Amino acid sequence: MITNGTPNGRLPLPARETVVVVPMDGAPAGEIVQLVVELQHEGVHATLGEPVALPESAYDRARAQYRGERLLACARDLDGPRVLGVTARDFYTEGRSFSFGIAESPGRAAVISLFRLRSGPDQTAFNARTLKEAVHQLGRTLGLAECADPRCVMHCSSSLAELDRKTNRLCDLCLLQSSRFVRTGH
Repeated sequence: MITNGTPNGRLPLPARETVVVVPMDGAPAGEIVQLVVELQHEGVHATLGEPVALPESAYDRARAQYRGERLLACARDLDGPRVLGVTARDFYTEGRSFSFGIAESPGRAAVISLFRLRSGPDQTAFNARTLKEAVHQLGRTLGLAECADPRCVMHCSSSLAELDRKTNRLCDLCLLQSSRFVRTGH
C-alpha cells in the first residue's frame, strides 16, 4: 500500500475495538478532543475517557520529570480494551533523557507526552506530531517493532525533526506485520 514510495497503511486495530484516550494531569481538553477526532479520521474507534491524576510516586524530583514506566503502569490500571494516556507533563524512560511516548509491546496501554511536541511553527504541526506519536504508540501495543523506514510511523523518533519527517501511516512491511498480529492476537 505504498503510493509513490510513501507509507499509506492505516493502523489495523481489531474491528470496533475502542481506544480510550485518557487525559492525564495537565493535558488541555481541546487538544485531547482534537486527538480523538484525528484518530477517528484514521479509522481508530477512539473515545474520550475520564481524566486521571498522575501518581505522585511517578515524579522524579532530581530530574524534574516523570518516570514513563510509572505512567504506563497507571494507564495499564485504567478500564478499556486499549488505553492511550495523554499528558502535558515531561517524562523520560529508562536510558533516555526524555520520551515522546511509551507503550506495552504487545499490550493494551500506552502513554504519550505533549510536552516536547509544542516546539515549532504552529498548531497544525503540533496536531500532526501528536497524531503520529499516538499512532506509533498504539502500533507498539499491537507488538510492532521500531521500523528502519524514516517515513513510517513506526520509525523511532528521538527528535522533532525525525518526527516531522515521518508520516502517520505504516509502511508495507509494518502493515503486513500488524495485520498478522491483529489476526492472531499476538
